[in-house]
Amino acid sequence: MDHVVPLARKGKSTRGNVVPACQACNRSKSLTTPVETLLDQIRTNEGQSDE
Repeated sequence: MDHVVPLARKGKSTRGNVVPACQACNRSKSLTTPVETLLDQIRTNEGQSDE
């Protein structure tokens, strides 16, 4: 299970803030929100396509 807003960022362990996630996805997300994670992935992919 993954916290949408991480506990370290004042997220709560409530039904609305917890979603299923595989262990690898949960670890890669770390202390970011899903939106921040997605934006980071987009930026990374855009940088790789320039090469």
